[in-house]
Amino acid sequence: MRVLPVVRSVLFVPGVRPEFIPKADAAGADALVLDLEDSVSHNAKAAARSNLAKALGDRSNRLTFVRINHPAMGSLEADLSVLAPHMNQAIILPKCEHVADVVAVDRQLAAFEHAHGLEADSLTVVVVVESPLGLRNLYEFLVAAPRVRGAALASAEEGDFIVELGAQWTPDGTALAYARGKFACDARAAKAQWLFDGAFMNLTSNEALERESRLARVCGFNGKMAIHPRQVATINQVFSPSDAELERARRMIDAFREAEAQGRGAVQFEGMMVDYANIKRDRKSTRLNSSHSSVSRM
Repeated sequence: MRVLPVVRSVLFVPGVRPEFIPKADAAGADALVLDLEDSVSHNAKAAARSNLAKALGDRSNRLTFVRINHPAMGSLEADLSVLAPHMNQAIILPKCEHVADVVAVDRQLAAFEHAHGLEADSLTVVVVVESPLGLRNLYEFLVAAPRVRGAALASAEEGDFIVELGAQWTPDGTALAYARGKFACDARAAKAQWLFDGAFMNLTSNEALERESRLARVCGFNGKMAIHPRQVATINQVFSPSDAELERARRMIDAFREAEAQGRGAVQFEGMMVDYANIKRDRKSTRLNSSHSSVSRM
């Protein structure tokens, strides 16, 4: 299995505003999303593709996502034509509802990789769940092709998912509790590596953004999408283990190693029984922290 880089924050940049890219990079997001979909009007799609083609050619050392239009729009080949011949790119497939959507993208990317001498399945696809039907079929999307290694839930206030659900969005996340839980369970069952929560639309409150980010992390997500540079620092902070968490994890691992050396597979640590499952989680946390400063190839 290809191990992907840690991505806590993914910041959107409209394809029609390439001048925003330097500012977006400076915000400290783990990756950018150069957008061809909802932030670009129909009459500006061609210009956005031209912008992205130039930008991606200059970004071989920076992980960059491209949000394409849904294949039903008839522009899949044109959208994927913006890709550059390097591996540090990924495709975000929006409004995914049927496995056929994934298969169509997979075939086009396989042809691109072959034409440019790239390793098979080197380009990753992230599917976006924006409807109850998409949530119902998420597991099937993720096992449809090896390159489908991540998923995102469109959890935004008044976004497509909440509107189609007929629910009322609230800051405590009640309406999306089942959706987030099912999303995380199905994605983990399919061995997805990137689980992204959707954008937070309120740009005026870092406290509210932090609250929703923590809710997503508690549910099992490992990153969140951002729509403004000012959101990045909060998202990165929430989805990174704190110094206290890291110190506790190290002490727990040390205590477990000592017990293991004595032939025991469990140990009492600070009033709680610790076994291999706890250690697996804490080792993951320490690896997560060490990888935040590096961006590897996909």
